Amino acid sequence: MDCKPLVTIGITSYNYELFIEAALNSVLDQTYKNIEIIIIDDYSQDSCPALINHWIEQNCIKCIYIQHQINLGITKTLNEIVNLANGKYITFLATDDIMLPERVEKQVAELEDAGNEFGMCYANALTIDEEGNDMGYYSKNSVFDDGFILEKFLTKEIYFATPVMMLRTSVFSKVGMFDTRVLIEDYNFFVRLMAVYKVKYCTYPCVIYRQKIKIKSTIHELVASNNSELFYRDRIISNYEALKFITSKTVKQIFKNKINKALRNLAYNNSQYYYKMLFFLLTNFYFHIPVRTVFSKLKHHIK
Repeated sequence: MDCKPLVTIGITSYNYELFIEAALNSVLDQTYKNIEIIIIDDYSQDSCPALINHWIEQNCIKCIYIQHQINLGITKTLNEIVNLANGKYITFLATDDIMLPERVEKQVAELEDAGNEFGMCYANALTIDEEGNDMGYYSKNSVFDDGFILEKFLTKEIYFATPVMMLRTSVFSKVGMFDTRVLIEDYNFFVRLMAVYKVKYCTYPCVIYRQKIKIKSTIHELVASNNSELFYRDRIISNYEALKFITSKTVKQIFKNKINKALRNLAYNNSQYYYKMLFFLLTNFYFHIPVRTVFSKLKHHIK
């Protein structure tokens, strides 16, 4: 075990008392043993904190366990885990998902063989519903590839469930932490990572991802309640930040098109975020905004 790299498993807990035991036990069942466990409960209002304490005591687990006294949200929680991590590699587990037994072992092997230019290993995932019924693979029509996959990710040729990622912990020093300005952190982080690093595909599914139909996540409810306005706001921030890392003219243009499309959607929907995002872009010296987008908003305002 001493010659195998340390892997940090960061477990994020928030109000999933129905599923948490299976999630925690899946970490215990990993065939790869050189791991450190960091658990953060983000102020759950159910029995999750007590269940975690019981699991730690029952299994004599040595880990870091933090209970937030207020809800900080997923991005701040993930950043807290990253700052505490000692592993060469890091992966995250939400307590409604389940790791397959060889997940850590397979992904570490892929990244060790691939070399430092590969910052992430990803995979397909198996899926279940709230009651544990099999729903097949998550990525049913995706292309899977190694190397620089950003363009295929942007055009949705490649897509995957966020919990399958294993990261080289050093990537955060180059591409930055999870962005606390956005509600949904994964796209924001992935576009920066994929602009700088190659990624490796692992054929082992790695994770059983729970797709919730009856139970909706707090984040997705917030986005839905704002008629996707928050989604467009977040995409503008994320795509602008990614531009700093892009060298390809083709890929830069894809990002600019995405920024302008999101701003246009905010304008057409008379969103409260339109002027905020326009101000954000202009004060950051982004001057690629189509004139028709500004005029359409002014015309709507005059009416």
